[in-house]
Amino acid sequence: MRLLVELGRQKKVTSAASSLGIAQPAASRLIAEIEDIVDAEICVRTGRGVELTEIGTFLADRCIRILQEVSDTGLAIDQQKKGVSGHVRIGSVTGPAVENVIPALNSIREKYPDISIFVEVGPSTNLAGMLAAGSLDFALSRLPAKLASATFDEQPIGREPVCIIARSGHPDFKNAGDTALQALLKQDWLLPPEGAPLRASLEDAFREHGLTPPAASVTVSSFLFTLIMVQSSNALAPIAKSVADSFAGGKKGANGPIKILNTDLKVHLHTYSLLTRTGQKLTPAAQLVADEVVRWASDSSGLRGQNLF
Repeated sequence: MRLLVELGRQKKVTSAASSLGIAQPAASRLIAEIEDIVDAEICVRTGRGVELTEIGTFLADRCIRILQEVSDTGLAIDQQKKGVSGHVRIGSVTGPAVENVIPALNSIREKYPDISIFVEVGPSTNLAGMLAAGSLDFALSRLPAKLASATFDEQPIGREPVCIIARSGHPDFKNAGDTALQALLKQDWLLPPEGAPLRASLEDAFREHGLTPPAASVTVSSFLFTLIMVQSSNALAPIAKSVADSFAGGKKGANGPIKILNTDLKVHLHTYSLLTRTGQKLTPAAQLVADEVVRWASDSSGLRGQNLF
């Protein structure tokens, strides 16, 4: 199984063999044994090395998941012996990371200081790929349309509200009243790349009012870069409301470097879920963290009491 995985990564028999600490002839014998077992070629030679066949790619993908489950089982046994400890790998899109993951981690760190946690914040497509490959234990994200839903167990959490932000000293939005949509269209905009869920949701919201969506003067993939650009310019940008609240003074009404504009736009991203690999059993430490994240997500989504995980 390890050889199949390395062949997919390395594309050379000698490199794959070296990664496993075996000689190239031994690797070639293993390949021949695998092909005898499945009665099919698993790789073909090319000018640059080897390429996995369709069957070889299928086997390699399964081997990644099997080896990860074996590793997780070993970790779970070790954690059961030592008590509540271990390493947990979480993925999350930006809004739920701010609203749900951060408070959950603060709680976990107080209760279980021996659990170490890695957090990856990024777009759903990247997170789903990392989860499928075994690089994450679970993820709070949307299920990308290009990935087979059979790859994941999905527990819907809620929709992610979006707002429009401007810098606090923006000359056109000094008053706290409602902002006309036509006034928004006259502004410069910082927008995510075309096809990104946030941009698509914003464009749909404008179309629902019979308006042509704004064009981007700058296209930005980083929410942090977006916040900095908004603070240093007169451009507007859509952003997850949970993120905007943190920089606009939060619910206490304090003045922050940005302001949330009051508009008639109702922008919500599609429902995000807690994703795990199909049939995956989380380690005890990962289960504790997942339960705490879902508890915070349930409270913030108004879903308290429902069995989400």
